[in-house]
Amino acid sequence: MLPVRFVFIALLFFSLVQDSGPEFLRWSAEDLSERNAALSTRMRADQSARETLAEYGNPSGAHRIRFIRRDADGVPEQHVAIEDVVFVQSGAGRVVVGGELVGQTGGSGEYRGTDIEGGLEYAVGAGDVIHIPANVPHRYLVPDGGHVTYVLVRLPALTDAVVPDDAPVLAFDPPGFAIWSESELQNRHVVLTGQLRPDRSARATLADFGSPTRSHRFRYIHRDADGVPEIHDDIIDLVFVKSGAGMVVVGGEMLNRRGSLGSGIAGGSEYPVAAGDVLHIPAKTPHGYLIPDGGHITYVLVRVPAFF
Repeated sequence: MLPVRFVFIALLFFSLVQDSGPEFLRWSAEDLSERNAALSTRMRADQSARETLAEYGNPSGAHRIRFIRRDADGVPEQHVAIEDVVFVQSGAGRVVVGGELVGQTGGSGEYRGTDIEGGLEYAVGAGDVIHIPANVPHRYLVPDGGHVTYVLVRLPALTDAVVPDDAPVLAFDPPGFAIWSESELQNRHVVLTGQLRPDRSARATLADFGSPTRSHRFRYIHRDADGVPEIHDDIIDLVFVKSGAGMVVVGGEMLNRRGSLGSGIAGGSEYPVAAGDVLHIPAKTPHGYLIPDGGHITYVLVRVPAFF
């Protein structure tokens, strides 16, 4: 009999190569830590290493999830049609965004440079969540002897967006850029615990970039009890678990579906989730969170448009 770890790897590989795109995937905090250690032994000449965690095969390069480690300053980049969503897994440094790309090379909407002129710098550290809008130059700066490691989600750029009136105002430059630090998210968690609804959940919209399908939306969610089962036909859920622990039920059949909600899930599979985990829940997949008595789970939810 194969060890459980090898069985999991085989199933993971199978899920990644299906024509319909990856199925449910969970990268635990422990798994990411092990991957980080492995990347540190495979550094390229520019003192970076990376691996693809999930790939939908979008020709534009969107709908790709990567894990990247940098032990030195990164090369400046600019993606005309791609938005970067970043979950910082470990380390610390700075990110430079905006300005003008110096020494531009490349093509087909993907450019690199030798420097960024007139960009703004922001500190980044473990637990931070970052949004870098399309067509904005950016690079990571790493202090001597340090590193920064992060999960990168490549979103397709929005076209014809109409930002709703109730969308949060992002007080960052350049426009569309946002960073939610670990300390800010902890403070928001405290606030959410005092705003629980009758279903023992609370949520805050961090950003809404105006997609008519409600993709490109960032939410911060706290649960003290089991969540109502959900299913989204046109949305992929990317989840960064910030605190607590529980289980997530995925797959099977949604019972008594009404819109995106249902009364239960028949035949789903249960997976443990805890702080530091990253989850990928594909479109058209029933899912729900289970919380132990006296426990909780808090997570940042990024709504990614489906790609079939």
